[in-house]
Amino acid sequence: MDDIEIPVSCYWNGCIKNGPHGIYYEGSALAPKVIKVKRNTDLIGLLDMLYLSTGLDKHRSKLDIIGRYPSVVRQSMVRYVRLPLVNDRRLKIMLEVPLVHPSISNVELYLEVKETSSPWENRGNSSKRQKTHQPSCQEKASGNVDASAINPPGKLEGDGVENGSTLNVPGLEVLANACLNKDADSGVSKPWRLSSLWFDDHELHVGQCFKDRDELKKAVDWCSIRGRHYFTVQEIEKDVYVFECVRWKCKWSLWAARVQEHGLVEIIKYTGLHTCFLEDPGDFKLEFAADEIERAVRVEPTLSAAELKKWLNEKTGYKIKIPEIEDVKVEAIKKIFGDWDQSFRVMPKLMAAFHSSNGLLVDWQYDIYPNPEFASFRGVFWAFPQSIEGFTHCRPLIVVDTKDLNGKYPMKLMTASGVDAANNYFPLAFAVTKEVSTESWRWFLTGIREKVTQRKDLCLICSPHPDILAVINEPGSLWQEPWAYNRFCLDHLSTHFFDVFKNSRLKSLMILAALANQQDEFDSLMETIEEENPEAKRWLDQMPPHKWALAHDSGRRRYGIMTIETSSLNAFHDLPMTGALLLLFDELRSSFDKSFSSSCVSLNHVYTKPVMDKLEEFMKDSATYVITPLVRDAFQVSEPSDKKEWIVQLNDSSTCTCGEFQSFKFPCVHALALCDKLKINPLQYVDDCYNLERYQKTYAAKFNPVPQVLAWPEALGVPTLFPPVNAPPPPPPPPQPLPPRKASGKSQRKTNPRTVKKKR
Repeated sequence: MDDIEIPVSCYWNGCIKNGPHGIYYEGSALAPKVIKVKRNTDLIGLLDMLYLSTGLDKHRSKLDIIGRYPSVVRQSMVRYVRLPLVNDRRLKIMLEVPLVHPSISNVELYLEVKETSSPWENRGNSSKRQKTHQPSCQEKASGNVDASAINPPGKLEGDGVENGSTLNVPGLEVLANACLNKDADSGVSKPWRLSSLWFDDHELHVGQCFKDRDELKKAVDWCSIRGRHYFTVQEIEKDVYVFECVRWKCKWSLWAARVQEHGLVEIIKYTGLHTCFLEDPGDFKLEFAADEIERAVRVEPTLSAAELKKWLNEKTGYKIKIPEIEDVKVEAIKKIFGDWDQSFRVMPKLMAAFHSSNGLLVDWQYDIYPNPEFASFRGVFWAFPQSIEGFTHCRPLIVVDTKDLNGKYPMKLMTASGVDAANNYFPLAFAVTKEVSTESWRWFLTGIREKVTQRKDLCLICSPHPDILAVINEPGSLWQEPWAYNRFCLDHLSTHFFDVFKNSRLKSLMILAALANQQDEFDSLMETIEEENPEAKRWLDQMPPHKWALAHDSGRRRYGIMTIETSSLNAFHDLPMTGALLLLFDELRSSFDKSFSSSCVSLNHVYTKPVMDKLEEFMKDSATYVITPLVRDAFQVSEPSDKKEWIVQLNDSSTCTCGEFQSFKFPCVHALALCDKLKINPLQYVDDCYNLERYQKTYAAKFNPVPQVLAWPEALGVPTLFPPVNAPPPPPPPPQPLPPRKASGKSQRKTNPRTVKKKR
């Protein structure tokens, strides 16, 4: 990814100033010059580009480059510090800013132009070091250091910066020498560098800089874990930190302080080696692993838990369990992409990245502002080709549902799922909308028909909500017979039934009637409901029975599916859109990988494990049944103990009077008893929707890697999105005047306490 080009804004002919958010540039006579710089550009290459862009003569002028580096990046505030670009390492740090902080889209450089009399002018090294008191071991241990005696202001050389920097820390002589990190033989100072937990050599040394104490501590943690040592840390003065080994005889120590020049915490003294024995590190510090994972997620937020586990193991040698990594990644996603307002602006780029890498199909809804470059979010529909391809191997059934998204901007998640050969719900299509209405259901159901599937004879299981039914019953709708057959979700219907009648027993009877496979059992339960509450019976009679009762499911189109259990929805728990979409992508990939692996394990069978387990259970119970031949291919299957009888027919439309054979489309216990008696293989009567080969093909499509954040493309044709604008609630009705009360004797006579005088 080194060929990625970073937009760089260059300022000159002005001056650097300090403001509430750190440094900024003022007084430039020219607009910033924007150039494209590749990530692998070195400092010499950048200077050549800058001389060419600015038109300056490199033989008569010298460019000092100051980077505007974000030392603090939070949702509500970014604070910038100076970062002089004096070597390739610092340039690389600046060019990685948009990668580390997705909210910052470009790099800002301030150019200080200095005229020179000769290109060979020797600037020399004129900075002076101040020799000061070095604190004793006792002073260092106790923290009782006289700052006035040891902290006179002084100039320190570092990184080849001409002006040096002022550093007020204890032990300035030693610390100055440490900051210089001077090679005694060459007399050349080695530049410090900005560090993070990703430092290249995985070792600490003088001159490394960190954004704050916590990042420094995590780096020391990392080295201590690898070296199996423990340490203590104390702040002996403000922004001055001392790390020491826990073993009192060990001479290992590290000193760091915040340097005023760049505002970062810099290692200024380091002994380097422990002189004590190794300690057992105990358990791996998950907190440290969380920081490593967070940094990886900032670069590639779609790395799976398995990929992160492998990478972390190779990097550290420690093994972290997949569930722990998944939890850590969720927290990292929340931290990185947790800004609600920004998520609407980033979401189109993420969708574009999904489209470029995995062919995502997406449809946007938004309300354009007067300036057409901006709009407020109204809805987005999407479906992955992997799901569309897999659905062709699922049974002809779709369930649709909605879920409340509770957050800063309450919205609704709309889902469409199939059912695979193992009876698992299969993620098919999604949409997020600011509200659910007839219009939004029309848009969602039309998107399924246009982008996902054009299959006929689909069974659509949904809520009996009027908005959905209005769309289904529209003239020309492809959700009407023979294109589709509408059925109701039992959970939704029973909840609505309870809301009307407020009776738990009636609700239980209604559910039993819906689940009854036999007509006479259904009729008996409906009679009981009528006896207890005739109004409840009349309410149910208004619903076509084939839409909610299994016994009336003509054609047995439900495959026994009575309720909706939406899958892959954990990602949307109170998360902003961008983070939720990233975690949903994780769940989809994980679901595909696990299901495909599961299908490969059972290759010795023809049908999926749930069906084979059920058939095995039925076979154990079928031995006690008595078989009696009837006319043609019909047989009576009876149980002598309670004299129950069922009629089983084995033909092209195999049936059993128990109803389960037809509903679930594989042999019931009575059909298995008959097959055993006739020495017939019962698997020939199992519906092909349970075929293991189809199950494997459902999840055979693979998800491709998604580009790094910096390479996410722009979403063509989509304006800059802002949060949804919800219509204000209707005003409350005006208060109604109280009806006048009629006077009826003394009790109705009005009195005013303030005007009635009390008689003495």
